[in-house]
Amino acid sequence: MSTQKLSTHQFIQLVQALALKSLKVRYKNSVLGFMWSLITPLMYLAIFTFVFSHVFPDIENYPLYALTGLIFWNFFSGSTQQLAMSIVEGAGVLKSINIPPISYPIGLLIAQLINLLLTFVPFTILMLFFGFSPSLSILLLPIGLVLLVGFTLGLGLLISSLNVYFRDVGLLWQVLTPAMFYATPVAYSSRFIPTEYIWLLKFNPMYHYITFFREILYYGNFPTIELWGFVLSLTSVFLFLGGYIFKKLEPGFVSNY
Repeated sequence: MSTQKLSTHQFIQLVQALALKSLKVRYKNSVLGFMWSLITPLMYLAIFTFVFSHVFPDIENYPLYALTGLIFWNFFSGSTQQLAMSIVEGAGVLKSINIPPISYPIGLLIAQLINLLLTFVPFTILMLFFGFSPSLSILLLPIGLVLLVGFTLGLGLLISSLNVYFRDVGLLWQVLTPAMFYATPVAYSSRFIPTEYIWLLKFNPMYHYITFFREILYYGNFPTIELWGFVLSLTSVFLFLGGYIFKKLEPGFVSNY
């Protein structure tokens, strides 16, 4: 079954509808609803501060340090886990309605991005409370977000398309994501890692994105050219690879749902 050719305007409307549907389903029958977007970072911060602030007393203003990694990790983790299952879980709709399969992961990612933007409200308040002093480097935040969203979309497309053919891929990603968290300097500083093992951390893509955001928000610095090179390369490579694999495997989606 070939997918319907939609105009750009129709495709945007479709993606918007899927994003809104995802947000409504997420908070359906919830008393607090969208307030969970504000409460969640507070809960994580409380746990992080209680557990890790005594473990890493040398990290100045630990709550601020943790926040500048936590909010972006949560976006990446939540997005990729949802995108991994997006095509399989949307199989019923995709079989009955002739729409482009790629609209599902993009819609889910936009919903996650909206949730992230909502999280910026308590995030900013907490940052200011813990002594955050904005510098000119904060102007790079939107660029960093675009790069992180692009990387997340590319990886999500790659995993979701492979998961249609091999369900183990989605299940494996559910296991790998928590393990990947510990290999990302969210709750700790990479300077506590022995020098001979730092190169291993750098194989984790999120190491570079978290470092990027922490440089501009926590340290108030402009990222180095090397760091720019890493995040730009990762975003470009994964967007291309994810889009290519998704398009290549898409014709066989229906027969493998």
